[in-house]
Amino acid sequence: QRAVSRSGHSLEFSIPNKKLDVILCFTYLFHVEQERELRQFLQAAAQTLGLSLTSTQIDQFWTYLAQLLRWNRTINLTSITDPYEIIGKHFVDSLAALVAVDFPIEGVVIDVGSGGGFPGIPLKIVRQDLRLVLIEPTQKKSSFLRAVVGTLQLKNVCIFSGTIGEYAVEEHHTLGDLMVVRALRFDQVAPVAPSVLKQIGKVVLYGTGRGDSEAGLARSSSFTIKSQYPFSLPRNYGTRVLTILSQAVAA
Repeated sequence: QRAVSRSGHSLEFSIPNKKLDVILCFTYLFHVEQERELRQFLQAAAQTLGLSLTSTQIDQFWTYLAQLLRWNRTINLTSITDPYEIIGKHFVDSLAALVAVDFPIEGVVIDVGSGGGFPGIPLKIVRQDLRLVLIEPTQKKSSFLRAVVGTLQLKNVCIFSGTIGEYAVEEHHTLGDLMVVRALRFDQVAPVAPSVLKQIGKVVLYGTGRGDSEAGLARSSSFTIKSQYPFSLPRNYGTRVLTILSQAVAA
């Protein structure tokens, strides 16, 4: 269902279609043995974070993977095309936030610059109770997000086709309990972050090192580092650090 705001930006809420025609490309993307190995790899990689995925969640990730690879042939959603790397560098990386910070029950998560849906969609697959706002200014990527959210039949997902700055000035925009930032630098979102978060809202920054957030924090007095969570990706794909920011208390 689509709603058009006064400024002309579209906000789309997914409503599951009971007769949804899901067209999957598993048969020609993967053979049976590779599918089994990939599913096992996903399960094992999630367990390294202390997360145990259900068979339904693994099925959803598998559908997501197939849709991502199919759409990526015509839209630049990710430069990574190896399915193992997508699982390790996108899916598992995205899920690490569930270990690093407490997500409130039915909390609002704002994914800024969602692109191919990372980290928002993996978080939503595992935590179905979350209310998700995917912010993506590129129309073709927004179209992908609408398609995959519909295919996965995810409820309570809003897709905003615009920038975080445009979302911030929308009348009656939803305030987040958490903002997740993976594709952008913090200094790109810091000026508007307080206006899209609740007073106790936090920011989760995905990065490759502990100093990734310093530049943005140097320009912002609105946030302070609450904690950091370093972790390693599977298959020696590298190390990552999640930085949790809380809003500074006014003196």
